[in-house]
Amino acid sequence: MDAIGNFVHDIGHRISDLISGEDHENHVQNLQVDVEDLPIEAAKQEYANIKPSAQFKMGPVLRFQDIQVEQRRWVGSALIVTDRRDPPRLVLRDPTKSQVGFSRAQLLDSWEGNNFYRYDIQLTMLTRREKNIVYWFETENGRRVSEPQTWNFFVPALDEAHNWAFYSCNGFTSDVEDPETNFKGANPLWDDLLAAHDAKPFHTMIGGGDQIYNDDVLATPEMKAYLELPKDERLATQWTNEYKYATEKYYFDHYVQHFTTGTYSQALSLIPSVNTWDDHDIFDGYGSYTEDYQLSTVFQGLGAAASRFYLLFQQHASFQTTRKAGLLTSETGKGWNTVAHFGKRTLVVLPDTRSERSRETIVSNETYAYLDREIRQQMLPTTRHIIVVLGTPIVYPALTLVEDALDAAGGSLSRSSVLGKIFGKCKAFDNVLGQFGPELLDDMVDSWACNIHTEEKKKFIELLQDIAKQRGVRVTFIAGDVHVGGAGRLFSTDSTGDRLRDSNDMVQIVSSAIVNGPPPAAVIKALHRATKTYPLNDFTSEQMTEIFNQDVNGEDLEHKMLLNRRNWCEVRELSGLELEFTIRVENEDHSGTKKYPVLVNRLEVEAREF
Repeated sequence: MDAIGNFVHDIGHRISDLISGEDHENHVQNLQVDVEDLPIEAAKQEYANIKPSAQFKMGPVLRFQDIQVEQRRWVGSALIVTDRRDPPRLVLRDPTKSQVGFSRAQLLDSWEGNNFYRYDIQLTMLTRREKNIVYWFETENGRRVSEPQTWNFFVPALDEAHNWAFYSCNGFTSDVEDPETNFKGANPLWDDLLAAHDAKPFHTMIGGGDQIYNDDVLATPEMKAYLELPKDERLATQWTNEYKYATEKYYFDHYVQHFTTGTYSQALSLIPSVNTWDDHDIFDGYGSYTEDYQLSTVFQGLGAAASRFYLLFQQHASFQTTRKAGLLTSETGKGWNTVAHFGKRTLVVLPDTRSERSRETIVSNETYAYLDREIRQQMLPTTRHIIVVLGTPIVYPALTLVEDALDAAGGSLSRSSVLGKIFGKCKAFDNVLGQFGPELLDDMVDSWACNIHTEEKKKFIELLQDIAKQRGVRVTFIAGDVHVGGAGRLFSTDSTGDRLRDSNDMVQIVSSAIVNGPPPAAVIKALHRATKTYPLNDFTSEQMTEIFNQDVNGEDLEHKMLLNRRNWCEVRELSGLELEFTIRVENEDHSGTKKYPVLVNRLEVEAREF
């Protein structure tokens, strides 16, 4: 049967299945025709037809979990939220199958009559060509329909490139004035990302933290009353059912609103996501407050509420199903880390840098040891790149140097406003400082660049240096948070300049924000004054890198390391096994982007052990 015949047969069989309700789950997975050489289906979308399902409160939202290379299996899931107790089956049309497949809903959790349903998806991968998977829901409002609303996503070929996108800081903070007038709202860069997806489909998108800004949980009436109490009363306040309901209602309502609005909601249903989180997914600065507050029942209650809905909406998991969702927790019992294969050649590591955080610690020793073991176990003989996704940049101007730059500027810069802007803080953060004291700003302990985290940063990088050297893989960092685009690097201090053979050579990509407003020029000036090459340890140095010679309008730039415009990052694997990270920076008219590529070569060093 030719390609057209297969397509007609598939459509006819699909309609028959919808009418009869026949379930092919048991045998459809084993049916496959040889379509490696068929033309790839066009990716162009009619976005007017891509919208959240009218029959659900939220969804569908796609999640990528892993590629099981030896089994040639793509693993992911879809999520819906609905008040229905009889959720429909998810229907999938794989172009290599003669019949459609089904996935049944699994109840994860319920809140106030709203049920969270996860649909597991497992698909067989082809060797040389990607697959365009069309999916829909079997019924609408309890009735079968002949022309249901459909969505689609792309599964990569096992031997070909895994294309992905990175974004962070996906919302406006309260210090951004008139976002619609000044930035044309939240959609421009999401429109650009989907245009790039149309041209060459993304198989995955990584949320690097702050996928949602939940800072206004502190503006609920209950929390405002709490913040107005004297310090000793705040510390003595117990977490009550009233606080619990108010905060959970906020998180639930805000997630539903955020995940069903604008171009972002379209992307969630078309490109499977893999996420980590940062403070704004909870509230600004969470984890970095003084111990008396951080361990108080109110802060712990807020953290638990945020965790519940983060797991549900962003990870398609409940507290009881994290392992099934591929989330890794060390002996501490805290945190949800991810190690996932982006095909044969790239391993992506997303440490949870919030759940175990204190003023002194970002990630626990137990979790570092666990990640070390897990990375080594998950690596394949074909792995060439390890991508480490962090909420905040690990290579960035040191805080002490920024303070020196501020001192040199005299009274022309406000230390509090500039440091707040440097580290992604906003008016909500300033309001919290008014209640919890200035020490959080004094130390800015949310950042890897803070002196208090120097030893932990060195230990983490040395762990990755050992893996790179022993396994012959290139390690690259990508992070957001700071609302600029840029790049930095680590390298051997005594390097001969041969980056291809330097296992300590690690690039840091900085990409944020896809929505939030950038810091003012004074911040960029202070950061550039603070940049220099300085040692990490006895054999490694770090520095920022000049990648911005011209602005988006073509004008030459004085400051070439960091650019204060909204951006996101496109990542493509090239034929020589290099990864090309393209920071796509928003044009002045908020229409389209200018591309700034950063090439990361594979490491040309033989593995010492495997």
